[in-house]
Amino acid sequence: MVPTTSMIHRGSLQQFTLRFLDDELEDRYQMEEGADGLVGYRIITGATVLLWAAAAILLPMGTSIETGVAQRVGIVMVVVGSLCFIASGWATTMNRQHALASLLTSANGLVILAMGVSTEFINGYAIAAIMLLFLFGFVSRTRFVYAAARTFVIALGLTLVVVTYDGSGSLLIDWFLFLAAALASLLGLRLIERNRRRSWHQWLVIEEQTESIQTERAESERLLLNVLPASISARLRHGEYPIADDFSSVTVLFADIVGFTPMAAKLTAPETILMLDRLFSDFDELVAERELEKIKTIGDSYMAVGGLPEPMKDHAVRVVDLGLALVECTATSRDFRGLAVRVGVHSGPVAGGVIGTTKFSYDVWGDTVNIASRLEESGEPGKVHVSVETKALVGDAFTFEPRVPIDIRGVGTMATYLVSSRSGF
Repeated sequence: MVPTTSMIHRGSLQQFTLRFLDDELEDRYQMEEGADGLVGYRIITGATVLLWAAAAILLPMGTSIETGVAQRVGIVMVVVGSLCFIASGWATTMNRQHALASLLTSANGLVILAMGVSTEFINGYAIAAIMLLFLFGFVSRTRFVYAAARTFVIALGLTLVVVTYDGSGSLLIDWFLFLAAALASLLGLRLIERNRRRSWHQWLVIEEQTESIQTERAESERLLLNVLPASISARLRHGEYPIADDFSSVTVLFADIVGFTPMAAKLTAPETILMLDRLFSDFDELVAERELEKIKTIGDSYMAVGGLPEPMKDHAVRVVDLGLALVECTATSRDFRGLAVRVGVHSGPVAGGVIGTTKFSYDVWGDTVNIASRLEESGEPGKVHVSVETKALVGDAFTFEPRVPIDIRGVGTMATYLVSSRSGF
């Protein structure tokens, strides 16, 4: 399946913000990335709390910042970081996480600059501390737009400090290094976000294609099962062709609606099809209940077989019982009131296989099929007409009424029986 133009368009990004143009796609990305990025967000906010707690102790030891100032600032920033950490329950989307993280980073940077303005801490330490903050941006893969906003705020604060700085030396080199590192950071984050969004969308397209292929495959298999037995369908899917088998003992049934042709001549085509569809759908259910195989319908004729493609010991019993069920079903059908079905059943060997290469069908052939068809033709309306072979296989499961031997075209004279009723099963 080739990606459609709509799929490709859905993955288009806005030039600056890198946001998906498709709002639904952006919302899904926000939720999924928010779930994936929650751990990173908690790491950033948790690290802020720990680092400011440590800074309250270490800053007075390594700089001229007074202990009281360091402690007060540390406590304030620990509280701010803790609030952001607690807000992780609200920050379920990527934008919420990155907005809070960027606000926290900006606050950290400005506080560091403010502390460094009144001491020599500004030389070296402050810039290093601020760049450490930017490093955390890569941990959480901060969105470019939030990283740009954060960088602008801190850069503006640093520029103000550089311009107003009256201490020894110059902060121009620090300012230059910060800008160079910040620009490199922004470029890296932009590339990361763009590639991550494109990879995510590509994965989404692949997932949608896979689901579509699976749906189409399931539909194809369903359609295949409508025309082929399940085991035959499986063999065909695995590449076996041709499929042809010999079966030593099966029972074949033919059923035909007596008087249907003149009745159908009085109906429209839709009315005729609807009537047959309702009746044959009921027939299909009766076949499935007995785990037999429907082979085909030809006009108002119906063909089913027992004992293939999987052998079964009682195929004759099941098929004869099916014949009686078809007679009863037709007799009680509202559409076919006044009509009857004529059924012929014979048991013996057949050959079965798949016919066709583009429109598949499963069919059976042999003398057994022909005799079953002749028994249907020479039967009586509302009766199941069986051969001696079938009668012998069913034993005492049914009671029978013998008929006068009849001449079966292509076979000769045969003794046959009409099924009277079920008994003993």
